[in-house]
Amino acid sequence: MKLSTKTLVGLVGLGLLAAAAAIGGCSGGGGEASSGNNGSGSGSGSGGSSSSGDTSGSGFGDGGGFDTDAGAGDKDASLNEDTACVATRLQADYQQRSADIIFIIDNSGSMTDEINSVQRNINQNFASIIDASKIDYRVIMLSRHGSSTLDQSVCIEAPLGSGSCSPIPQKPNSNPPHFFQYNLDIGSLDSLCLAIDTLKGAIQPRGETTSPGWSQWLREESLKVFVEITDDGVDCTTKSLGADKEVSEEGVDIKLFDTADDENKDVAGGTLSAEAFDTALMTIAPEFFGSKDARNYKFFSFVGIKENNPMTAPWPPEAPATWEQCRPDSVDPGTTYQVLSVMTGGLRYPIQQHATYDAVFEAIAKSVISGAKLACEIEVPKAPDGHSIDLGTVQIEFTPSDGGQKKTFSQVKNLEACAGTSQSFYIEGGIIQLCEDTCAMAAQDNTAGMELLYGCSVNPN
Repeated sequence: MKLSTKTLVGLVGLGLLAAAAAIGGCSGGGGEASSGNNGSGSGSGSGGSSSSGDTSGSGFGDGGGFDTDAGAGDKDASLNEDTACVATRLQADYQQRSADIIFIIDNSGSMTDEINSVQRNINQNFASIIDASKIDYRVIMLSRHGSSTLDQSVCIEAPLGSGSCSPIPQKPNSNPPHFFQYNLDIGSLDSLCLAIDTLKGAIQPRGETTSPGWSQWLREESLKVFVEITDDGVDCTTKSLGADKEVSEEGVDIKLFDTADDENKDVAGGTLSAEAFDTALMTIAPEFFGSKDARNYKFFSFVGIKENNPMTAPWPPEAPATWEQCRPDSVDPGTTYQVLSVMTGGLRYPIQQHATYDAVFEAIAKSVISGAKLACEIEVPKAPDGHSIDLGTVQIEFTPSDGGQKKTFSQVKNLEACAGTSQSFYIEGGIIQLCEDTCAMAAQDNTAGMELLYGCSVNPN
């Protein structure tokens, strides 16, 4: 699929879409919340109305008031809306991404109500919504299989799972291609270390000895979505970062901590742990999780954070992590998980509001559906009547949706010239192609703005 010249409209990306979900505070009360309008604007398809074929009126008065000499053939001049003869604001032509959703659920003794809420809602208010969208999805559960009431374990019934949980089957109800469970004891403080150690099989699931890890169920091209559910913090060490052969010689274990028992009882400790976890994912499996400049995952947190104001609102990515927590209901506010949500554009929810899990799961499902992938080809638009676009003057300005500094992509000669460059593109056969690294960076921001500027020359009579 290609980008086409269109009027810029707001596309709602992963995480931001869920911001309107109705959820309750961390006190545990509040009753059933209405899912309301979760801002479910679609990210699939091109959206908006096309202005292809008519760029003469793209922000320059009546379409004829441009300076035909400005920027024409002057490859050293920096174009702007006053000097370019064509300025095209683009809405990306998005294609729906497949999604791999990784649930990490704490199996400690205080998690009975939370696990019951997950089991009640994961079929009706999560999987069914994604399934109806026809998106290619997988749910990967990292948690102990069994009875929620007897040992705080998780059993997922049909239709997401493969069968009934009454009685509890001996093995998880894995149900390819949509549901897989890595049978694993998740403690109060070690979930992220176990996620790292089990990714490529350094720690095996219960009852197995030859598993390659839960990475076997990931797809390289898919959007990865973590959903962490715990009422505690982080204090653990990885058993072996060397689970991946390429880094096995390093043999580096990672220490993660943000708990009240540690001397770093503040957000700083959680920040260090979040950065360490992020680095571990990129080191062990960059093919799945991307790089620092182009992450390919989002992190949603159900943690012991205090309620937002209003109390029905989740904490959005732009709100910083906080040590303030639900007392006395939670053990720890989970600042590591919070920072990961902030870092990746995910949302944070107070874990104790069990009655509102329906709305929260629905919101996350719709966020997954709205995840989109930017196609990195742009059709060169038509020039105004009587003019030709000087391809040597093409300039692309990329404005991040988070308000970050505008980036100017520079033109290189061809695909081979992309090597060793960043924020660049080339033109071939009338198509503007973003270089690979530039495409990977741009594709992570589903609501960014892109503006193309062109200089023109006057056609001879």
